[in-house]
Amino acid sequence: MIVSVLSPKGGCGKSTATLTLASAFAKNEDLSIAIVDADPRQSIARVWLGKRNEENLGVPPFKVISDPSDSTILDTLEAAGDDHDLVFVDLEGVAGLMASYAASASDLCIVPMRPSALDGDAAGAALKMIRDAGRAARRTVPARILITQTDAAIVTTSHKELLAELDGAGVERLQTELMRRAPFERVMAEGRTLFELQSSQSVKSAISNTARLGKELAEILEAH
Repeated sequence: MIVSVLSPKGGCGKSTATLTLASAFAKNEDLSIAIVDADPRQSIARVWLGKRNEENLGVPPFKVISDPSDSTILDTLEAAGDDHDLVFVDLEGVAGLMASYAASASDLCIVPMRPSALDGDAAGAALKMIRDAGRAARRTVPARILITQTDAAIVTTSHKELLAELDGAGVERLQTELMRRAPFERVMAEGRTLFELQSSQSVKSAISNTARLGKELAEILEAH
């Protein structure tokens, strides 16, 4: 199965969400997991994997495949899907062919967004692109909003209003939010998976958050 994680908005936690979900599913030794880094910035294949290699941390628990080219992405996704049980695709933007091609080949698209108006506009553009890609492929591509970088202790009024607006508009979203926690930032900075960080209460909380998100995503994928 192929799950694309995409947004035209930088800083929404797209690459972090991709790494977090891939790490969670890779804990199941019966599953073969891959990440296809199709983002031109190559945050995972170049930056994260580069940090990992610098620190001699060994092979990650999932395959990392780099392909930021729209001319080859469909072939890459087909091959990755044949070789792995679950493939996560890290994508930037919605205007080019890359995101459209990847969305059309996906079993599910996840659109990360922070609880803000600007991120809401970007998420709306992403959802429209996913619908259009599905129409071109003559099928419906399932999509879910993933709320990211939220405060575990305080739910602001604007956050509540955003959720009410999404729910009122019938926009499907993951009920589990990816909280703002230091370990998620350390994953990108250190080239480690969340489960490789030194144990602390903060890391345990981040792992618990990840486990809930992974469980919800697994239920959605099984339903499809």
